[in-house]
Formats: sequence, C-alpha cells, structure tokens
Amino acid sequence: MTGDPARRTRQRNRERGAPRPTIAERFEAADHLLAGTVTDAGGLWSRATSWILRLAVEQAVDELWARREPALARCPMRAQLLALRLHAGHELAARIAAVWTALSRAAHHHDYELAPSVTELRRWREQAEEFADALAALT
Repeated sequence: MTGDPARRTRQRNRERGAPRPTIAERFEAADHLLAGTVTDAGGLWSRATSWILRLAVEQAVDELWARREPALARCPMRAQLLALRLHAGHELAARIAAVWTALSRAAHHHDYELAPSVTELRRWREQAEEFADALAALT
C-alpha cells in the first residue's frame, strides 16, 4: 500500500474491524479538548485538536465518496480535494481545501511557530462542522 500514512492506518483499522468514530464523536472530542476538560493532553491539546478536526473533514469527504464515487476514496486527500470541486462546487471545495490545509499545517510541529490559538481552533471547528453538514446534504 502506498500513499498517505494516515490513510494506510485507517485502512488497516477497517480491515481489523476497529470501530471508526463518527464525525459527531470527533467533534465532541475536539470540544472536550477546547474546553480544557482533557487534562492528559498537556501542552499537546491544540495540535491534537487540529488532528481531530482534520480527521473529521477527511471523514466527511470519505463519506461523500462512499455515496458518489467510491474509487476516489483511494486517492490521496489532495487529489480528493481537487475532485471535490466537481461534486460540491468550486466555492465550497476551495473553502474545505483551505481549512484542511490550515489544519494540516497546525497539526505538525514547526520550529519557531506557535501552536494554533483557541480562537483559530474554534473557528476551524465551526467551519469543519459546516463542511461536514454541507457534504452530508449532497446526495
């Protein structure tokens, strides 16, 4: 299997029968991190929140492909975001791609860069839920 390591991990988990959290459960986990109720996260809570939100966006896109174009789910996420223009419209697809890119950047540690702020994370969380709802409404 080649490509995105996160996609390979998700595929292995599906093959093992591991339950996949729902998008709503991912948002709930992000909300707990944003509220500060998860004390075990320490200083990594902001990056963990970024990862969870990115996974929620990816899962919303995966669910769209399951309904419309199952073969696209095997493509790298960047390719899926390009294909999304044909199915969700240029504006929505561009907004989803911009937030996905921001979450990807925020989730990785970069020397001399601050972790994302609570304000940024809350905005991305709202946008991710908006995107998930919009993609779920597409039949």
